[in-house]
Amino acid sequence: MPHFLDSGAPFPDRDTIVFVTFGVIIVMLMPAFALPAVIRWARFPADTRFDDELALARTETTTAAIEALPRLADETDADPETVRRLDAEMREHLQALDTGADGDPADAARLHEDYNRLRLAVIAEKRTTMIRLRNERRIDDAVLRRMQASLDIEEVRLIAAPDDEE
Repeated sequence: MPHFLDSGAPFPDRDTIVFVTFGVIIVMLMPAFALPAVIRWARFPADTRFDDELALARTETTTAAIEALPRLADETDADPETVRRLDAEMREHLQALDTGADGDPADAARLHEDYNRLRLAVIAEKRTTMIRLRNERRIDDAVLRRMQASLDIEEVRLIAAPDDEE
């Protein structure tokens, strides 16, 4: 807001306009600061429907993938060892999903966190080794960048969405 008009005269009631504008902004922000307290006070029940649907979707999609694996392996002409490994991995994942649903959810969450923490530690070790190999001039910078990009993707997947692993 200008202090003076084009004619050089002081802007009329400038201080009042600034004060009122400031007051309106404060009044408009007050509900935003009070909203968390109002929500806690209201004690809304937890919505477990989402968690139930998420568990159902994870179990059903993994089961369907296991059932479709032989057909997909034939269509893609996949190596039998690759198919065996993927089948074992998906069955292990399905078993973990079932354990989490039937067993103690805290145990399933703890195991998931342990797994992610260990995988992140493994990624850090891989990074250290790659840099050592590059410093020893046993690998090229281009190889280092390619490997780092691959590890970055894996790390982001572990950190960004730990609950969305399928």
